[in-house]
Amino acid sequence: AAAAVLLLGVGLGRLTVTVAPPGPQIWQAREASTTAYRITAIDHLSQSEAFLTLFRASARGGGDERLASATARQLLASNRLLLDSPAARDRKMRLLLEDLELVLAEIAQLSPEPHEKDLRLIEEGIERGSVLPRIRTEVPAGTTSTQGAL
Repeated sequence: AAAAVLLLGVGLGRLTVTVAPPGPQIWQAREASTTAYRITAIDHLSQSEAFLTLFRASARGGGDERLASATARQLLASNRLLLDSPAARDRKMRLLLEDLELVLAEIAQLSPEPHEKDLRLIEEGIERGSVLPRIRTEVPAGTTSTQGAL
């Protein structure tokens, strides 16, 4: 008898439940999520631009590349996460992140005492792909890091 009552209750419950189409709250959440990824991508590009600019100056002046390699690995990890995020749905952003990934990977693989040839190849990669000018185009003027703002 108890099983029959339980079965009847489940059956009635299923009959009375209606599935509503996604409401405006879901669409707003998706838009907010996309905006958050876009802000994160801009912040990452801003940090990458500063890093690449400092790296180029350091390489020309004979600086210590061990710190550059460690920083490049951190940026590379963030870059790979962004490539798998909704931020990379934009074709222009995806191509920029892919080119940036190559440059960051080259810097991350530098030996503690890199050869001049290695540094020159990285410099050529930055120039050939126009990575810095493309980043500067994507990052709005006056943008500063928003890390920790949310």
